[in-house]
Amino acid sequence: MPVNRVRAILALLVVGVFMLITGVMAIFPLVSEAKVGLNDYADFFSKTASVYTGIIGVIVGYYFGRENDPKPPLAGTSKAESPPPAV
Repeated sequence: MPVNRVRAILALLVVGVFMLITGVMAIFPLVSEAKVGLNDYADFFSKTASVYTGIIGVIVGYYFGRENDPKPPLAGTSKAESPPPAV
């Protein structure tokens, strides 16, 4: 299985779990028999969602932000012929 496909599946799983947790947290006060103060719960929900969003950003940025496949060298050049890197 190509690495890009694995990354895509992992990204979908991570985002799907995030959406599932967020959805359950959003619906909880409506279906719960406990009397939940909506103002207090809204503050809790926003803080918790921001933490999850940060974690998702770190995961996506680290695992999916770097290039996997190195670019092939230009045609007609070799390492011996390539110019030195610019400083």
